[in-house]
Amino acid sequence: MNRCELSELSGQSYDVIVVGAGINGAGAAQQLVAQGYRVLIIDKSDFSGGATSTSSRILHCGLRHLAPGKSIWEFVFHPSKFFLACHNARKSMIARSDISSSMKELVRPFRFCFPIYKDGSYKAWQVDFAFKLLSILGPGDNPLEYRRYSGKNLDKIPFVNWFRNPKQLQSVSVFKDYQFVSAERLVVDTVRDAADMGATVRNYTLMKQSKYLDEGWQVTLKDVLTSEEVTVKTQLILNVTGPWGNQVNQTMKSVVPDKVTGLKGAHIVVKLPEEFSEWGTMAINRVNEPMYFMPWHGMHYIGLNRTPYEGNLDEVKSTKDEVEWLLGEVNHLFPQLHLQPKDILYSFAGIQPVTFDTRDPQGSREVVVHDLESEGLSNVLMLTGGPIMTYRLVAKKILEEVSKRCVPTLEKQRPSYGSSEASRLLRNGRAASVNMNISEEILKKIIVEEQPVFLADILLRRTGLGWDIDQGKSTALKVANVMAELLDWDQQRKEKELQLFDRHIKEIYQVQELFESS
Repeated sequence: MNRCELSELSGQSYDVIVVGAGINGAGAAQQLVAQGYRVLIIDKSDFSGGATSTSSRILHCGLRHLAPGKSIWEFVFHPSKFFLACHNARKSMIARSDISSSMKELVRPFRFCFPIYKDGSYKAWQVDFAFKLLSILGPGDNPLEYRRYSGKNLDKIPFVNWFRNPKQLQSVSVFKDYQFVSAERLVVDTVRDAADMGATVRNYTLMKQSKYLDEGWQVTLKDVLTSEEVTVKTQLILNVTGPWGNQVNQTMKSVVPDKVTGLKGAHIVVKLPEEFSEWGTMAINRVNEPMYFMPWHGMHYIGLNRTPYEGNLDEVKSTKDEVEWLLGEVNHLFPQLHLQPKDILYSFAGIQPVTFDTRDPQGSREVVVHDLESEGLSNVLMLTGGPIMTYRLVAKKILEEVSKRCVPTLEKQRPSYGSSEASRLLRNGRAASVNMNISEEILKKIIVEEQPVFLADILLRRTGLGWDIDQGKSTALKVANVMAELLDWDQQRKEKELQLFDRHIKEIYQVQELFESS
């Protein structure tokens, strides 16, 4: 998966250009090239540099789909909603089973608990029924190991005494779910497989403009680093850029109605007491939405809030108000923690792309492949929605739509859904932790094979070192030295990379400055 010179693409023709190399773009490219399409996949940033890397990283069983909203009567009076919920939950269970078995190096099981209060939104029987239904809907090969603790058995939950209102705490449900050790490597490995089957893959490459001709699309590509431009041709353009989808459409036609809505979600990362170690918690916050406490490198990341976002998509970070709101919700759920701003190690925020809905400012959870023919854009498809866990199902849905409009020109191949050799080396059988096995040999392999351009590409999106308790600061110089050796960086470039990474961490992930300046 070497990064070719942009000039090598000049004048080339493709069946499909996939714009956007997050998880859904990567999955689509993999499926398309496997079916014989000549594919180019590009991203104006790095692979998984957008929504994928700032998600809650849960390979979820789909429990949230079965939440009826305000009341159980919502499902009773609107059975279509119930059947849709079951359909989505089944897809989640299938994805949970599929990915946890085929890419076991990149996910890990953990114990997820859900407190049930006497005065809470959900009754114990409803939770029991939901998990029974999930077991029926799922493929049956990876049990949820569901159990509900109550009475004297509550002591089996090591942090049970930290919950609010102990007299109102009726029981705690515990089940097995999975966490993505590295959502970024999931993308990189999927892109690698697409490249191994013949896809042309290039990061930091922008689709600057496009023009529809009789024989298809003429597309101008721009190297974001050098500003070099070339022209290529394609039969079909696939817009899989997530939150940036509306903007990309407007590069092809000045006025296209919005198809995607961006919901901003912030997380804070803290060190919780030892009793919480390696346990995840899902609770209902005071606005009746799920809140996650996820174990992470000996810490926990906690989120999230979801609010419509109309700001700069390239500069998304937590605000003081968001951090204070999260702290307030944490201290409501676990009053004895008394978390303060000084307890936050770092934060991160991202944009969840959901399907635009004129009736709801928070959009729709429906996954839609839009045909933009009605907007005057022939042979342009756009994806809205699509969480990480169901990316393979989404990719097959995209393939079905592409096949109606474009005929493949190459032979079919068999995709590999397993982890790459680099991922296996990084994980080295560490099924129970999220840590990576870093060595100079592994770093060199990644640098040569996976198109890293900046130091942050390695620390944040190839190894996960940037998500550790010190955000990769202790290993940044070591990694920069290896990159300098292989990429011919001089001392000035190496120092610049270290400074850029440090600035990136401070601007995007740190929160203390928000409170110090107030």
